[in-house]
Amino acid sequence: MQQFKTVLDLIRIRQWYKNVIIFLPLVFSFQFLIFDSLIDTILGCIALCLVSGAIYIFNDIKDIESDRIHPEKKNRPLANNSITKNQAIVILSIFLISGLILALMLDWQFCAILFLLLINTILYSYWTKNIVFLDIFSIGLNFVLRVISGIVLLSTEFSPWVIIGVFLVALFLGFVKRKNELQVLQNTASQYRKTLNFYTINSLNKILIVTSVLVITIYSMYVFIDNPTDDFRLSFTIPLVVFIVVRQLHLSNKISIKNKFSEVISDTPTLVSVLAYIVFTLFLFYFM
Repeated sequence: MQQFKTVLDLIRIRQWYKNVIIFLPLVFSFQFLIFDSLIDTILGCIALCLVSGAIYIFNDIKDIESDRIHPEKKNRPLANNSITKNQAIVILSIFLISGLILALMLDWQFCAILFLLLINTILYSYWTKNIVFLDIFSIGLNFVLRVISGIVLLSTEFSPWVIIGVFLVALFLGFVKRKNELQVLQNTASQYRKTLNFYTINSLNKILIVTSVLVITIYSMYVFIDNPTDDFRLSFTIPLVVFIVVRQLHLSNKISIKNKFSEVISDTPTLVSVLAYIVFTLFLFYFM
């Protein structure tokens, strides 16, 4: 049982929530109630999760030494020696091969997008994560690729406003993460991540304000200009989006060693707002 838990921690199953973004094209192209499209997207999400699990293992293998400096990441299976590097490589291979085979069975273009996701992650691990701003942009690109994979899987059109919005949300969360690392690690920050030498709390606060305003603006532009309902029913969701963004901006001032997912789950107002947005959006799209 303990070994099973170790494997779950290794593949960071708690981080797989990021892959639900693949469902955006399904929902916003009005295919959520189409059985074949729903099944394809679910299978695509599974393939994405398998590849993501392999990516997380790769990153942990690459960052073993730096993770041991971090107050939270030092508890990861590879960093605390609860699993060997050879065992991790075997699990990585199984997840990666299984994910890519499933993706190829669904659609070769979808598989190609997942391969690009893998390449971008490798570039991030060896190069872009050491370059200020490019590190966060690389993370944002991974979120965009997740959305594009859903678009390709369904062979549907999708609003560029949503893609831009997803990218900005990813940037916002990425900068929140860098701020959290600076707050928690303090004098040891540069030992853990080179780019933390160049970020400051003050500069990140300004960047977070700008990105939060852009997220709200782009979403509002989408609602009033290019949403697929051709009316203003989605305008009722804008207050929820504003609250979620402002709430995360507020939480970014807390010094915490928790990762972003844990913080969101433990923050009841944010969790309720996110769930309310999902339910409300589905209702507005499919039952009005």
